Amino acid sequence: MRIYCAMTRAELELLDRLGGIESELVSDITIFAQTQQWIAAQNESDPDVLDDEILQQAADVGSGYVLVAEVAQANLTEQNPAAGLVQVNLPIRLKDVAAFFQVDENAELSWFGPTELPVLLDLGQ
Repeated sequence: MRIYCAMTRAELELLDRLGGIESELVSDITIFAQTQQWIAAQNESDPDVLDDEILQQAADVGSGYVLVAEVAQANLTEQNPAAGLVQVNLPIRLKDVAAFFQVDENAELSWFGPTELPVLLDLGQ
């Protein structure tokens, strides 16, 4: 299942340095996923539009970055299913990342591929 994690720069630096974020730190990250209840509450059924909407929810948290990753649904615990909030019960590894997004001051998103984390971090310095 695809997850959308609101990340800080410090969390991204940790991910870059260690190749992952351990479970005890993952529990502090706001994570969204398209739960059945969240999907049912939307006025849309197009998967691409739903992806954009949940991505924007993660971006609106205000952490500055969004990490998108794939994890097995069995490793998720729903926290607030109607809001799409979940908890991941395992470390988030670089190998699971599908994309990174940088959120600018106007809430615009810039996309970075899974191998472009160093580029993303260099831009913020």
